[in-house]
Amino acid sequence: MSEQSILTSVAGIVEEIGGVPAADVTPEKHLVDDLGIDSLALIEIAVAVGEEFRIELSDDELKELRTVRDVVLHIEKGLAAR
Repeated sequence: MSEQSILTSVAGIVEEIGGVPAADVTPEKHLVDDLGIDSLALIEIAVAVGEEFRIELSDDELKELRTVRDVVLHIEKGLAAR
C-alpha cells in the first residue's frame, strides 16, 4: 500500500471523526494544534485506523502520534510487521 493511499484513508477517517475536511489533512499537520483534534477524537481515530488497517496501537504509541505523518508512518510500520 502506498504512502499516498494510506494518507487518503487517514484523511477520510480524520474527516469522519474529527470533522476536519480531508483536504486539510496533510502530513505536516499537527493533529491537536493544527487540526483541533481532542483527546477523545484522537482515541477514536486510533481505533478506526486499527480497524481499517488491521494493526494495533498501544497507549504508548498513541501518545507518540503528533502529526498526520506520525500516523502514516505508524501504519506503514504495522503493515510491514504483518
